[in-house]
Amino acid sequence: MSLDKMTIAKRYSKALFDLAVEKEQLEPVYDDLQQLKQVFTEVPNLEQVLGDVRLNDEQKSAIIENLKKDASVYVKNLIQMVYDYGRISNVMDIIEQFTVLYNEYNHIAYANLSTAVKVDSDQKQRLADGFAKRIGAKKVIINSQLDPSIIGGAVLESNGLIYDGSIRSKMAKIKKMLLK
Repeated sequence: MSLDKMTIAKRYSKALFDLAVEKEQLEPVYDDLQQLKQVFTEVPNLEQVLGDVRLNDEQKSAIIENLKKDASVYVKNLIQMVYDYGRISNVMDIIEQFTVLYNEYNHIAYANLSTAVKVDSDQKQRLADGFAKRIGAKKVIINSQLDPSIIGGAVLESNGLIYDGSIRSKMAKIKKMLLK
């Protein structure tokens, strides 16, 4: 019975994460995985190339060795293992799941901020600090975008929760109260 991609990603990432924590190598492993992610992002068909039957084992091994070149021993082992077991197509999912574990461990949260006007870095930092206190995170990384439809204020979304302090939402509440 074959395993689905998410199960594979969770198993490999959890094993690597636990090992990195145990060996006090969490930061170097995380950094190496982010670099590996960048390679797979910049060369989007790399997974297919490594699975292509037209390349011989020697050519594929050369690519794998190049991927492992500057990595820590644990990331080198991960790359070799997923290649050997025919799971190279799961690398990005494994990195994504590792990042989730890393962020939970370090109490890092991500949020999307929508505002009608551009928010400067100082305002964004104050919002991030206030939101971090509210949710018990050590750090909040905010991705901001402009949305003129909210008229004013801000909408902050994180982990499926929406904190809506927009004028649009306040106007909708007033309208609803008036229509009762």
